[in-house]
Amino acid sequence: METCPRCETDKLHFDNTFALGPYEGLLRDLVLRMKNERSEKLGRLFACLLEERWGEKLQSLPIDAVVPIPMTPLRRLIRGTNPPEVVARKIASSMGWLHLPHLLTRRRNSLPQHGLSRPGRFRNIRGGLSVPRGYHLEFPHILLVDDVLTTGATCSEAARTLKRRGASLVTVLVVGRTSDS
Repeated sequence: METCPRCETDKLHFDNTFALGPYEGLLRDLVLRMKNERSEKLGRLFACLLEERWGEKLQSLPIDAVVPIPMTPLRRLIRGTNPPEVVARKIASSMGWLHLPHLLTRRRNSLPQHGLSRPGRFRNIRGGLSVPRGYHLEFPHILLVDDVLTTGATCSEAARTLKRRGASLVTVLVVGRTSDS
């Protein structure tokens, strides 16, 4: 498995990353449609495509639970659905893994990450995720699901939060990956 040059120099807290493809062209258009049109159907389609591409590799990993990146409460209210949660639910169901959609929560309504600089994204999300108080993970290997990996800031903060609560490995699964990630 290759590691991108930026991941080698940045201090990211997740251990592996798998993406359906680069976040450009048709894939980008479909991800935006999934997000903006509340399309659970597209979320399930992306889950099937991710399984087709990475299912065998993911099955070879000792994954204990699947956790989606959460939305801020305000964004959840506006959008009505959390695309990473739709993808995570389908992946967990198909692969026979535990789905923990509410394990990670947003501590505050932070600014949207898009439009922020790379350092700004890391600052914006820092301390912004939590696991319920007193909860210690009994699931050492977490599959963390998000729609797009840009700088890795959100997934890194999620992995850091999960590892502080007992996870030992965090593998990231995303639909699209930008050239910045």
